[in-house]
Amino acid sequence: MQSDESVRYPNYRWVILGMVWITQVLGTWSWYLLPPLASVLFLELGLTHTQFTLIFTAPLMVAILLNFLGGGFADRYGIRLAVAIGSFLFGIAGLARACATGFGDMFVLMCLMGVAVAFAMPNLPKLVGIWFPPRQLGLASGIYVSAQAIGFSLGLFTGPLFGSWQSAFTYIGVVALVAALLWTLFGRSTPRGVELEKTPIVAGVIRGFKSKNIRLVGVGFFLLMGAFTSLSGNLPRALEGVRGVTVETAGAITSLLPFGAAFGGILLPAISDRVGLRKPFIYAEAVIAPVCFYVAWLIAPGLDTVILTLVGGFFLGGLTTMLFTVVVEFPEIGNEHMGGAAALTMSLGNVGGWLLPLLVISPIIAAETVGAYNLGFLIAAALLAAIALPLLFVIETGTRRQILSRK
Repeated sequence: MQSDESVRYPNYRWVILGMVWITQVLGTWSWYLLPPLASVLFLELGLTHTQFTLIFTAPLMVAILLNFLGGGFADRYGIRLAVAIGSFLFGIAGLARACATGFGDMFVLMCLMGVAVAFAMPNLPKLVGIWFPPRQLGLASGIYVSAQAIGFSLGLFTGPLFGSWQSAFTYIGVVALVAALLWTLFGRSTPRGVELEKTPIVAGVIRGFKSKNIRLVGVGFFLLMGAFTSLSGNLPRALEGVRGVTVETAGAITSLLPFGAAFGGILLPAISDRVGLRKPFIYAEAVIAPVCFYVAWLIAPGLDTVILTLVGGFFLGGLTTMLFTVVVEFPEIGNEHMGGAAALTMSLGNVGGWLLPLLVISPIIAAETVGAYNLGFLIAAALLAAIALPLLFVIETGTRRQILSRK
């Protein structure tokens, strides 16, 4: 006889997670082809530094407004359809960028990728909460977060290797469309026999807004996305311009940040699952990651920079996954409302990822001198460390805390 857990959480959950993993890798890969191609895009499309920042952060800007729609859409109509819409849009917009002739074209297409982000990303915590038992929430969250990290890394590393920016956008766009088709054919919203209440589109957002825990984690995402976008979006050009490394080396060094995050995002949450606590891991990761990043920049380039970037990325991955995991575990939300509640936290994250690089970091580093980059990256590191502050006031969601409270 099958156990209750094997019926409620069938092995097909790994197939579902695997397909989502692939679509997320390709979507973020397509997006993060931009930073290592910045120099050639500046030249061939006639971009200014502010225009490039607008293009790069356009998906975040659009998702600020539409995350609520994407999360609420899945609460109402199911994850399968929402993720399918997002995946196809990623492929279509990513492919069409190969035909862009200037800032306007590229900006519109990157905004369309923002619609894709809004329909896919807010629903990943909901998917994990539905398909995976509590004892595997950290591990499962780490796996889908690792997809984004690997996509970031592949984009940063492979951008200069395609021969031209048009070829890069074309190849990854086509493969992303194939992955979207596979998800549409074989993806599911829930395990067979599991029914969720179909809530109004805005219900999850309202419930999330009423939760102090969700609002505080949203502040954490605001700081996280602002810091990460500032670092990853500007480091390749900084390494080229003031450290004298080649385009390929700059992309390779920057790619180590999300590459390390892919491993940390799986291993550290899995350890947290075993320990039964979340918040101590969040505090440690929020301090270690920015220290590593900033020291790595100060001593770049060299082997020490490689090591510190990897270590910083490792702890950044753990931090990112922990924020996603606690959202799933807050008892006041529930799977029926998870899409809308998660959308609220991610919208706050997208606000940070768009506004902080554009209004805070970009004006500082626009001079493109060593001093300007030193100050800009120091501020980005401080933003990342500040994540620990709002998380002091959220509840502990790990299993050890639940056991102690029952006693």
